[in-house]
Amino acid sequence: MPDYIPRDDPSKILWLTNFSAWLTANGAGHGFTPAEITAFSTAAGDASTAVTNNVTAQAAAKSATAAKNTALGAAIDLARADAQRLQNDPNMTDEERADAGLTIAPPLLVLDFSVRPALWHKAPASANGGLPKADAMRAASTPNPSDERENGRPSGTIGCQVQYAHGGIPAEESAWTALEIDTESPIIHTIPGTTPTTYAYRARYVGKNLKMGPFGDPAVCTVSV
Repeated sequence: MPDYIPRDDPSKILWLTNFSAWLTANGAGHGFTPAEITAFSTAAGDASTAVTNNVTAQAAAKSATAAKNTALGAAIDLARADAQRLQNDPNMTDEERADAGLTIAPPLLVLDFSVRPALWHKAPASANGGLPKADAMRAASTPNPSDERENGRPSGTIGCQVQYAHGGIPAEESAWTALEIDTESPIIHTIPGTTPTTYAYRARYVGKNLKMGPFGDPAVCTVSV
């Protein structure tokens, strides 16, 4: 049997109001005391007030959300325009960019696989594929890692965090492992094992405020020990 009380709130209030009026007029003749009739009339009135207040609050919330979205969007649009203007300013330093919360270009990452733990050897710094022999990997992560004469990190940074992943570029962020914060490039990663293994590396700058910048493109290599 269908419920005699409607499902939607406005219809429920209309039904309760009508029932309250009927009970007030006829309840005494069917055994209801004045206190019982008053109690129901009060409950129906409270319900009506609550529903009305809820409708008003929802309308106010929608209005506030719309106002928030408009104001936030306008501020962000202006911020992007101002930030682009600063990024194009040749007098803007990376330290100022870091302080302003702007993006600092990520470091370039160059791998050297001819490294031995006790001695570094100069070698071509590229290797996607191949099986270079190495007990350790040397990663240079700076604005210009191929030129040792121009290898300083940007102002406003304290170093560079290098991460690696066993097996190549992983699908999950949690698979990356941080080596350390490298304050003086390059960094040495000792590679364990005796079989050819693929590793992926990536790097990002660390600002003086300890905020992390974006990662640069990862570098992948396969090494045998």
